[in-house]
Amino acid sequence: MFLIFVTVILVLIIFLIRYNLGYWKRKGVPGPKPWPIIGNIGSNLIGKMTMGEAIGEIYRKYEGYPFAGLFRATKPVLLLRDPDLVHRVLVKDFKSFSNNEMVLDKNTDPIFGRNPFILRGQEWKDTRSMLTPGMTSGKMKNIYPILKDISKNMVKFIENHPTATTEGIETRALTKRLTLDNVAKAAFGIDGKAFEKYDDISEFNKLADQFFTPGTWSSFMLFLGQIFPVLLKYRLFKFVRAEVEQKLAEIVTDVVRYREKNNIQANDYLQFIMELAKERNLANIEITSHASTLFIDGYETSSLVLTHLLLSLAQNPEYQEKIRNDIRKYEQEHNGELTYEDVHEMPWLNACLYESLRLRPVVDFLTKECTEPFEYTPTNPGFKEITVKLSPGDIVLTPIAYFSKDKKYFENPDKFMPERMLSKESMDKSIFFPFGDGPRGCIGQRLGRMMIKLAAAFILKNFELSVSPKLQEPITYLPYHFMNEIKGGTWIKYKKICS
Repeated sequence: MFLIFVTVILVLIIFLIRYNLGYWKRKGVPGPKPWPIIGNIGSNLIGKMTMGEAIGEIYRKYEGYPFAGLFRATKPVLLLRDPDLVHRVLVKDFKSFSNNEMVLDKNTDPIFGRNPFILRGQEWKDTRSMLTPGMTSGKMKNIYPILKDISKNMVKFIENHPTATTEGIETRALTKRLTLDNVAKAAFGIDGKAFEKYDDISEFNKLADQFFTPGTWSSFMLFLGQIFPVLLKYRLFKFVRAEVEQKLAEIVTDVVRYREKNNIQANDYLQFIMELAKERNLANIEITSHASTLFIDGYETSSLVLTHLLLSLAQNPEYQEKIRNDIRKYEQEHNGELTYEDVHEMPWLNACLYESLRLRPVVDFLTKECTEPFEYTPTNPGFKEITVKLSPGDIVLTPIAYFSKDKKYFENPDKFMPERMLSKESMDKSIFFPFGDGPRGCIGQRLGRMMIKLAAAFILKNFELSVSPKLQEPITYLPYHFMNEIKGGTWIKYKKICS
């Protein structure tokens, strides 16, 4: 009897696995044949390449198709290849894709679970609407002097760095010091003390590194969560550990009490959250979570974008001088200072930033969940006329790196050519959307761009960049990280420019 029971169970399991693997075939969607359990990402699971690279191979294989059905382990996902379809998903038919895929319970994970990237439905809409006024150009202009002083501290740190001109500086670690100080000041109202020591990092830096730094528990769990979303859905773990959550809450509470007791009004994001808390009677954990939104959005990702930009400039030094010429021009117009407006207007700095984002995006794709029934048939004659019907719960992958590296949209896509970004045609948001697009575009992108361009301007004004022999070339990425982290570190040499 027991043997019969076991046999029936095994047959049922095999049937369910085979039925699941036929998901896209039943819908008439083309795609590669998946393997049981590992789907189409086996090369990622064995560490041969990143998940983005594994899916990129499928993107290239299905040239001429508007989409392709694949399996991220056991989960069926639809890879979008048609820019018109991407625009429909992100903007035009947003109501059918209003949620990001990731699900976290805010009671289990009260810090990250309240981040606008995670929230869903009306709760996302209300929170986004509440926090957006804190990210306006006016608010960023108030924060600008704080970030400018921190960029000056970074320059002094590089000037006195013992290996800056010899083996170079591991630049990902350098830029994380910068963005840490920026968000510590702007989001928590404290000094991150990131540039005090060369051989160690500050206590706040150590706290920050427990979020998504490669090799940490949170980083590993986020990677697993991409492959097996059920781990997130059923509250099997939390990203922000209890001790980190408690420490952040203590920091915010202490600063809020001090400001209220001494009647201090500051021009930073935390002040905005404090005023919001009074209006809406927010609990302490909500104040901490909303302050951490700036921390999460502004620390890791902005640091990585800046790192990739500096590497691109070190590898292509002719563009460094173009940016320096812009800096000189704007400084001459404003008594030797770079204003908030200057940093945003410099054409070559903008062009190099966006070209770096195209060539080395932070992530290769974004995932969206279908929330309402959706049907699409391409009208573009460049794609095969096939139809897909999606149901609530279906997951789509919107390409970032794949469009950016497609010679159909960009000439010599593997070459760093910032001049292409001087043209508005290269900024077609249905093809190039490094900060996302539509209602769920990155809420912190204004702050991120300001931090990155300001820091890059100060570095290029003071230093010539070149590639260090310690940089591992050709460049590859860590396979088990959710962002495109360079393997072996980003080593760049910094030579002081004599004024």
